[in-house]
Formats: sequence, structure tokens, C-alpha cells
Amino acid sequence: MIIEVEIINQPYSGEYAERIYDNEGVWNSQGWTFVKFTNEDYSEWCGQFRGFPGKAVISTINNIILVLTSDYLYQLETETGI
Repeated sequence: MIIEVEIINQPYSGEYAERIYDNEGVWNSQGWTFVKFTNEDYSEWCGQFRGFPGKAVISTINNIILVLTSDYLYQLETETGI
């Protein structure tokens, strides 16, 4: 389960395991947001989201993570990050 999220600068290649979250569209910006996720075992990985950074938060009541970028609002499950 994911216990912490943090918007970070683009990490060095190979620094974290990475997962790309992208939506195909003609209006996509060229910007990307990088979010570091920390699991309950304190392992870390990084998500790359289309759009310039906005905000990333965890809703423990609803068991979801919300990542807001200039292009999209992404909703992920706290258990899987999907």
C-alpha cells in the first residue's frame, strides 16, 4: 500500500523503478510531472504523468491517490498505484 506521495524533479535514469501514466491526445502539453511514491515497506518508485506539475495527495478515507497536472487529473488506487 502506498503511504506517501511527493512531486519531485525528473529523477536520474535508473534511480527509481518507473511507471508512465499517459493519455493519448492532440492537445497534450510537452510537460511531465514526476511523483515519488513510498510503499508501506518504505520501498520507493516513481510515476511519470503527462502535464506540468500541480498537486499530488492521498485520500486515506477513499483509498485513492489524486495527481493533478496541467493536462489531467489522475486517480490511482493506494493498494496498486493503478
